Amino acid sequence: MMSSLRWMAAATAALALAACGGEESADNGAVSAAVTLVPVHQGSLPERVAAFGSAGPAADAAQVLSVQASGRVTQWAVTAGTPVKRGQRLLSFELAPSAVAAYVQAQSALNVAQAARAHTAELLTQQLATRDQMAQAEKALSDAQSNLDALIRQQGKTPVMDVNAPFDGTVVTVDAAQGDVLQPGAALLSVQRGDGLVVTAGIERSAMGRVQVGAKAELMPLGGGEAMHGTVRRVARALNPHTHQLDVEIVPDGALVGGEGFRADIVVGQWQGWLLPRDAVQGGESDRHVFQVADGKAVRVPVKLLGESDTVSVASGALDEHRPLVTEGATQLDDGMAVRTAKPEARP
Repeated sequence: MMSSLRWMAAATAALALAACGGEESADNGAVSAAVTLVPVHQGSLPERVAAFGSAGPAADAAQVLSVQASGRVTQWAVTAGTPVKRGQRLLSFELAPSAVAAYVQAQSALNVAQAARAHTAELLTQQLATRDQMAQAEKALSDAQSNLDALIRQQGKTPVMDVNAPFDGTVVTVDAAQGDVLQPGAALLSVQRGDGLVVTAGIERSAMGRVQVGAKAELMPLGGGEAMHGTVRRVARALNPHTHQLDVEIVPDGALVGGEGFRADIVVGQWQGWLLPRDAVQGGESDRHVFQVADGKAVRVPVKLLGESDTVSVASGALDEHRPLVTEGATQLDDGMAVRTAKPEARP
């Protein structure tokens, strides 16, 4: 009887040990991570420089109008924001008495010079004047004519003159008040060409040699709305004193509204390498890596990040194009860990 009890106890202990061993083996076999896989492939992605700016007139699209004589504005025909046509009257300007007197004196000097030249020519025919005297009379006439012509270009021929639009466009600013006495050359108003709006964005000094005239750019309105495309038409070679950046002018393929803010992504080259979803790349700056799957297990592959967009990273590394790439679930993995996979998703 005692022998039977001892046998039963030994059998029970053996069964318990076997059960524990079976549970441990089952647990070891169940260690795996659920992941999502995508195919891996090479390709290219545009390399871009990001810049921020706003819509406004190009450097050569706006013109400041003035009169090169003292006087005052007697009547405004436009205000800021008024669209104008070439030759349209913008304002009336009355010359100061000193400017009117200067014109009268110049006209009188021309009349005197003309009379002196005619008199000298008559004396020359009578041999009462020399050729040198005739040359001096002609020079005096030429000088008087040049002086009068210069005054006419500056202030016209009448005490009150109209200032007209030099081209089709829009009045941007009105810089003088009606009735104010103004000095010669004082700004009256500025007019912007109708087709002169561009996006002026600032780039860092380090990007100066990379952004080139003719480069393509994507323009995204900061206030929301559809993106536009554009082309770089000018890259400044001096820092803007206000932003301490280099101004880049971009001509858009759509209509702009003055003052509208934009982010400009300017294409400066192409990144070539493995195209990877951004969530597939793990690690810090000095330890970038991805996981591929071979025979149901994770394989850790070091990579070097070349560039990235909002959703895709471009990298170099010893990836195997025949092995799928882990995206979701990559943060759970260690090298050699078993994985449970789903069907591959579309390529990035």
